[in-house]
Amino acid sequence: MLEGSLTILDVSIILIYFFFIVWFGTRFGKKQTDTRRYFLGSRNLPMWAVGISMFATIISSWTFIALPGKAFKDDLHYLMTICTLLISAAITSQFLIPLYREKIKLSAYEYLEKRFGIAARVYGNLAFTIVHFGKMGAILYLLSLAIAGITGWNIFILIAIIGVSTIVYTFFGGIEGVVWADAIQGILLLGAGLVSLIFMFSTTPGGIENLVSTTIDAGKFKLLSFEFYWSDAGLYAVIFFGFNYFLQKYVSDQTVVQRFLLSPSKKQASQALWLSSILVMFSWVLFMSIGALLWGYYNLQPDLLPSALRSQPDKVFPYFIGHQLPQGVTGIILAGLMAATMSTLSSDLNSLSVVVFDDYYNKIKKDRSEEQRLFFSRLTVLVSGLLAVILGMAMTQIHSMADAAFNFVSLVAGGVLGMYFLGIFTKRCSPKGLYIGLVSGVLFIFWVYLGNNDSVSWIHSIGINTLWAGLFGNVIVFGVGIMASVLITPDYRTNTSLTVFQEGKLS
Repeated sequence: MLEGSLTILDVSIILIYFFFIVWFGTRFGKKQTDTRRYFLGSRNLPMWAVGISMFATIISSWTFIALPGKAFKDDLHYLMTICTLLISAAITSQFLIPLYREKIKLSAYEYLEKRFGIAARVYGNLAFTIVHFGKMGAILYLLSLAIAGITGWNIFILIAIIGVSTIVYTFFGGIEGVVWADAIQGILLLGAGLVSLIFMFSTTPGGIENLVSTTIDAGKFKLLSFEFYWSDAGLYAVIFFGFNYFLQKYVSDQTVVQRFLLSPSKKQASQALWLSSILVMFSWVLFMSIGALLWGYYNLQPDLLPSALRSQPDKVFPYFIGHQLPQGVTGIILAGLMAATMSTLSSDLNSLSVVVFDDYYNKIKKDRSEEQRLFFSRLTVLVSGLLAVILGMAMTQIHSMADAAFNFVSLVAGGVLGMYFLGIFTKRCSPKGLYIGLVSGVLFIFWVYLGNNDSVSWIHSIGINTLWAGLFGNVIVFGVGIMASVLITPDYRTNTSLTVFQEGKLS
């Protein structure tokens, strides 16, 4: 990317953001006297703060970079990924939040152990750990790559500064520091998107009407295409991918499940979930619209965009930020871009500490004092953060590693949603049935991914797009798990308190 330059005003805004967010997050450090407070904040955080935090946790710098790039390159059909998000929220609000608040104390994977045994808990938390380490390294790398392209700053220094700053306030502030910082960062990243959109409207020759009509005429606002091929990432694949992705996020991701436990009541936890879902949908619409309109913006002013960047759509919005925005505004937008990554990273660090502490340390070191438990929890945040920084730096040397990491974590997380659904919505599935279903589902997911990889010639492709892999894998886990349970353990029935069934009826 062609490098821009930041003014003293832009740099000052970025520095103020960094110093403020670290100071603000660490202010909560004095309150962190035990692990319950460090991870749950005494379960009295306000609904709106938890909701915005949940939104900021789900959204990362990918929203700033990948969504505008996708719309600039193609159209808005990927926006249909969010069309079932409210269905996922409704299922979670009705069934999952009440169950989790009653049955788990801290870790989302505690439920799996209660329902199926320790092996299920280990699979769930290892999948989460590997997925989120890969994600933390990737978003640090990709954010720093974008900022380095805009500013010319050294990418290693950027990764270190962003990573270490996030580690500091997460280390001291605990979940309260994370949630309140997330709330500020979530508002900032949405504000940055809105400011970019307003500036685009105000500086386009012919105004909003000309920009929108040019974009529409180019087909960039195309949303629906009802042609169906299993091998394409078309409308139906995108819809079902989104349903599987967000439902798995709400049901089995510690960063989200942990936030269900922060509010003082089930009602407020559900309200926080609905607020976060609405904000996620709004952000998708906002940033994909920015990408589509950028095509019209630069088509009406072709001299503003270097021709080399037209074939690199993920770099177009960062270029717009660095070259078309006025002094001060560029600094605000870059702060929003950094906020998108730091909010996700801080949540991942705190939740990874929860998993290591509650799923392992608490079981092995049962006789430790509260002071020792809190020290270990903070140490886990520190070590996890430093490892994420190292991974992000490693990705600068192996440029394909980011894409490879996301494919890998998709494989590792395979079947987790199916596991939870077997436990939550059936009394009939036994541990043996679950493990047979899980192996079947994971093998299917590997088959789809490897079959679509041209470098793996010895596996025959079954002809479906990889977007279907997660959904079908979870369906297989669920279906095979039930059938195997009926055949192998015909008399098995679980304790009904571990499902959403009570006395034969849905609770």
